[in-house]
Amino acid sequence: MISKVEIAQPTRYDRPADDQAAADAIPIVIDDTYHLFHLSTPKNTIHHPPRLRSCWSHLRSQDLINWTRDTEAALEPGKSSTSPSADGAWTGSAIEGPDSRLHIFSTGYNISQGGKQVILHSISSNRHGDDFQTSEKPISIRTASASPSLFDDIDFRDPYVFFNAEEGKYWMLVATRLTNGPYWTRGCIALLTSSNLSEWFIEPDPLYAPNDMFCPECPEMFTLPNGKWYLVYSRFAAPDAGTVYRVADSPRGPFRTPRDGSGGRFDGRRWYAAKSCPMVDDQSKRIYFGWIGDFNVSDRKWLWGGNMAAPREVFADSEGHLRIEPVQTVLDRTYPERALCSPDSHLALSSCGSTRHRFIPMPAGCGDKGYAFQFRIDSVDARSFGVLFCCDDDLRGHRLRFEVLGNDMYNVSLLTDVAPLDDFWADQYKLYVARGVDGPELVRHDRVVIKSRVTVVRAGDRLEVFCGGKSISSRVVSSAATGGPKRSEVHELGYFAEDGEVSLGDVAMQFEQR
Repeated sequence: MISKVEIAQPTRYDRPADDQAAADAIPIVIDDTYHLFHLSTPKNTIHHPPRLRSCWSHLRSQDLINWTRDTEAALEPGKSSTSPSADGAWTGSAIEGPDSRLHIFSTGYNISQGGKQVILHSISSNRHGDDFQTSEKPISIRTASASPSLFDDIDFRDPYVFFNAEEGKYWMLVATRLTNGPYWTRGCIALLTSSNLSEWFIEPDPLYAPNDMFCPECPEMFTLPNGKWYLVYSRFAAPDAGTVYRVADSPRGPFRTPRDGSGGRFDGRRWYAAKSCPMVDDQSKRIYFGWIGDFNVSDRKWLWGGNMAAPREVFADSEGHLRIEPVQTVLDRTYPERALCSPDSHLALSSCGSTRHRFIPMPAGCGDKGYAFQFRIDSVDARSFGVLFCCDDDLRGHRLRFEVLGNDMYNVSLLTDVAPLDDFWADQYKLYVARGVDGPELVRHDRVVIKSRVTVVRAGDRLEVFCGGKSISSRVVSSAATGGPKRSEVHELGYFAEDGEVSLGDVAMQFEQR
């Protein structure tokens, strides 16, 4: 039999195809190779349930730049209507077992069973995951007593398995909900343990139950050389929607919310279900993978699944807070063509008592290429300043705003195209602006200390920003696309200053090579 790795082909990394989206990442390192499993939607699907009848794709890379994709799915939905994964092979994790084979624990979803979710076990014939055999029978879970479980069986998903050397057991974290308590805040993480990856014992109390969310998705746990333990999961509802982390001195907690200006949130709602694996050549860092959701213009809805964002590196600072940065080698290889935004790599603007802006002329021939725009904040005494994206002459467009707090500290936010009005004003002026789920402020990080370069990456309508150890990701979707008025000439990039002066140095533009 020809293994999938032998027939894998070089491929695009961000999604399987234009008509097929990528979703939840499941990364693992084997030897010196990054293996990235991720969920893939069926072709030409938009909404649930067809779009979520996902399979598992398998990518491989040794440098995070050049990837090959197995020609066949690692896991597929069950073939029969009674299969526990009939309506989707959902998220889980991969681990090398004591038998030197790769094991996958995934979520099976079946609508006909009331949407019940179960944990399934698949085993490869080798440690590289070239093929998998999946049991149709859910894993064996034993309880301490015959009393009713504290946990829901409708939301019981996203198993994350790792070997806890401190206790000498395999741990499985499961995203679930308590069966009692305030309906909207029952989300918790259950803990299962095993000595052999076959039989699992569920602990009677949740590992983590913060009483502030509907359900935590795609959890993971790891420790870093600083001795801290980090619990990471994703929240699909406000407040603090997106991937967040909590920190503890022990794998059993208590897990606390870091006081890092964003409450442990890496990014915003649009960089979702992010999970990580160790960096191959630096065990103090981890490589994170997350996806940026598609936006369906026809019905103005955000979708499950989209494009994989660029890999990101995460590490702990001296206070134990996690910082997120782009992988510089990936950035340089993806956007190798350089051009200056001004003759002296410097941009300045003065606007005492008012707000002013300037658009940046894009180099000839750049067309629709993706680009990376970078700058340092040399000096600023303005109340705020920032970058404009896809703005027309009426300044309808997105803006990245840096609110100046002093001592290199800023509140950083990404604002939408046009903020909606109260009903009275909208009725009076006939100005009806779509009321998106994000609101006018898409992402916000408070008290961000910025002493190094700010990096802005644009690819298609996707936007990724890195500043001061935080990231901001979204799609730049105009008001015209969401039902607003048509726009005049659109300027790709600009900058503004509010009541004061700003000077930006070391300004550079790098373009995608095509």
